[in-house]
This record gives sequence, structure tokens and C-alpha cells, in this order.
Amino acid sequence: MKRKIITIFTSLALVAVLLATLCACGSTWGSVKSAYEKDGYQEVEVSEEVKKMYENNEDFKAAADTATVHIMQKSLSFAVILEFKGNEEMEEALKKHVTKEDAENVYEELQKLDTVNGNCFLLFYTPLSNAADIFKGTK
Repeated sequence: MKRKIITIFTSLALVAVLLATLCACGSTWGSVKSAYEKDGYQEVEVSEEVKKMYENNEDFKAAADTATVHIMQKSLSFAVILEFKGNEEMEEALKKHVTKEDAENVYEELQKLDTVNGNCFLLFYTPLSNAADIFKGTK
């Protein structure tokens, strides 16, 4: 009887650990945000000027329904980052960034781009800022 109880308890504990591990593998947004904050950036609400800059972007139009927009700003520098809900949504929205030969491994090929990290995509950033380098450094 004790052996059955120990087996059941151990099984339940393993299932709990597995679920916690799977949930922790979600978005890379936390590490990306942390890297920007470490460099003095803050997440801000979008201004109308910035919104107009990225709303006309073809990548944004393809991902508007499946991604969350995050704006990180440090004085006059900013980065617009799309956090996709999942890998499938990101693959569909960004598949034009890979060649037809690489289409079978879309996720792996997208991860090779400097503007992709997990389920996050660097959509736009202020030229002559270090925003792109910070994003690349989180890979």
C-alpha cells in the first residue's frame, strides 16, 4: 500500500515538474525586455508618431492580429518589438524572410536572423542607436 502511494505521489510530482517546465518555455519577451531595461530603456505606451512609423510596415500588417507590440524607449532612441502568441503565428507572418528551400524549417531559419529571438521580432528601431545590438545580444 505504501509503495502505491509513493508511486502515485512521485508520478504526480513528475507531472507537475513537466508542466512547470513547459510553461516556462513560452515567450522570450522577458529576457529581451530585461536586456533593454539593463541598458536604461523603459517600456512605454505608443505615441501616434511612432505608431504611424510601424503601422505601414509589411511585417506589422502580417502580424497585427497575432502579436503584441512592445515599445522600449531611452531618451530619443526606441525599439518596436513584436511578441508573437506562438511559433506557428510567427512562422506564418514572417515566412517571406526565408527562401523556398528553407520553408520546411521555417522556425530554425527565422532564428538565424538578427531580428528574431524565440517568438519576438525586432520590427523597427531608431537608426544610430544600440537597440539592434541589444536585441541581438539576447539570442
